[in-house]
Amino acid sequence: MKQPIIILLVLFSLLITHAQSREKKVTPEQRVYKRSLLGLANITQAPMTISSFEKGGDGGAPSACDGKYHLNSEYIVALSSRWYNYGQRCFDYIDIYYHDKSGKAMVIDECGSKDCPDNIVVASRAVWVFLQVPASEWGETLITWSVPI
Repeated sequence: MKQPIIILLVLFSLLITHAQSREKKVTPEQRVYKRSLLGLANITQAPMTISSFEKGGDGGAPSACDGKYHLNSEYIVALSSRWYNYGQRCFDYIDIYYHDKSGKAMVIDECGSKDCPDNIVVASRAVWVFLQVPASEWGETLITWSVPI
């Protein structure tokens, strides 16, 4: 029974790859579906914003996970309170996907102010640069993220 499912997954993966190679637009929803079929857990779409985690930066206080400030050159994020889950995700890495780029970032803070929506990922400058987000989208852009399995 498992073999037909595996074959189906391989064929679906090849179909998506073929569509991308023909320069057809693959929607973010199709990417999320493909990643979930390939076994990644907890695929979530979210807006990603940018913040400074350094002392005097717009992030404000030291990080909730360790009480320290962090450099903007680090691959770090703050998650909304719901996803931060009372510190349960502190120092865990998440995979962030932006179009055809992906990278890992460590959860070091909670975005728990009244200005933070319940579904946000706040990333350091280093994450934005690594993912090659165009300057026209800096500030807020749509990403998907997951917890590595």
